[in-house]
Amino acid sequence: MKWLSSIFGKDEIPSTVSFDGLDTWLELVSNSLFRSLSATADKLFREIADVRDRLKQDTTQLQDAEPVENMPANISKLGLVNRDKMVKQLNTLTEKISVPTQTDYKTVLSFYKLTSANIESTLGKSSKSIYYVRSLFPDVVKVVVSDLKRLKTALNLLIRPIREKESHIMKLEEVPGIIQAIKDLKSEIEKEKANVRDQEEDCSVLKSKIETEGVRLRQIEEDAEWMQLKELETELSRLEADLNVLESDVSKLFAPINKPLNLLKKQDESGRHTLTPEERRAVSSILLSPIRALEGDINDSLLAIKKVIEGEASILKDRKRDTTLKWIDHLLNAELATIKGKRDQLQSRIKERKGKLADMTILGNKAEIEQSIASAKGQHARLKEGIDRSKRRIVTLEEELIAKKRLLLDALEEIAGKKIDVEF
Repeated sequence: MKWLSSIFGKDEIPSTVSFDGLDTWLELVSNSLFRSLSATADKLFREIADVRDRLKQDTTQLQDAEPVENMPANISKLGLVNRDKMVKQLNTLTEKISVPTQTDYKTVLSFYKLTSANIESTLGKSSKSIYYVRSLFPDVVKVVVSDLKRLKTALNLLIRPIREKESHIMKLEEVPGIIQAIKDLKSEIEKEKANVRDQEEDCSVLKSKIETEGVRLRQIEEDAEWMQLKELETELSRLEADLNVLESDVSKLFAPINKPLNLLKKQDESGRHTLTPEERRAVSSILLSPIRALEGDINDSLLAIKKVIEGEASILKDRKRDTTLKWIDHLLNAELATIKGKRDQLQSRIKERKGKLADMTILGNKAEIEQSIASAKGQHARLKEGIDRSKRRIVTLEEELIAKKRLLLDALEEIAGKKIDVEF
């Protein structure tokens, strides 16, 4: 915590800084921390440039050098081949050593990492070649290796001041990331808040629309035409119920002869007794739908069926035969035509009421308003869900923001060696 005080007094470091002014504050601290680095780096950069230039000259000498005499042919061949490889690798290295003009710690650190990596790569690739090359060109190779060592030594001297403050550099490097994270969080929070405002405005518009449409709907339901519509619907419902009761009563009325008629139909289908087309139609129409059978001449159909049963004693057993014939007589005396007339009248009245209802525009208007209200309520519900999600996200982001601000303050305090107030 006291490292920066040894470089300059704590009072020289501003204790209060605006969030937007942190870049300038960090630059001030960085310059103070590496106050002596500039002169040292400038001197070592010149030395590295000199070594690089000498290495270029050494490489040229290696390329042009004459090999040691009286070497075995295979060693000479390998030495010459590997010399070409080594020359190529050294040329590549010297071309990559671009000495910077800036001497701030970031530039120095970047240059060190890149150049060290290039040297290690060159030495690694040359490790096998150098044995054979040294056998043919010992003096030149000795100078090349010496220059490479001087280059590494200069780089180590260059990085030493930075390594001594490595933990501090880590904090300096960490802070910009925290600053950017805070900016991103603040931007995201504002975006979510704007989204909430927009959605709340849309909710307000929809709520107003729902209320307005509700007023229109109540007005429709209080209108005289609506009262008439409800009366027609009530009457239609009653007429349809009466028709259902009538048709049910007709089905019950014909139910006692269903089994005999089914037996007669089966005998006709099996060939035991053949019905005439007229008799067959009479049987089928009553079995299919007694109420529809009333549409035709039901009495003629019943008389035709009675004649068949009376004329063929084997069709039904005596007791069943007598019961069926008595019920057919009951049906013939049941004034079925009156029932048919009543059914026709009910159907006519139902059709008339439906026609009147279909002509009433108020029903379509009501349906349109109800659909509009349902749609608006659906949109309103979805918007409310979106608002709740955004508010929950804002809470999460604000918690993250508090944590990042605390992390920033801790990092700045560690850098400065004292408490730093940031005006966010």
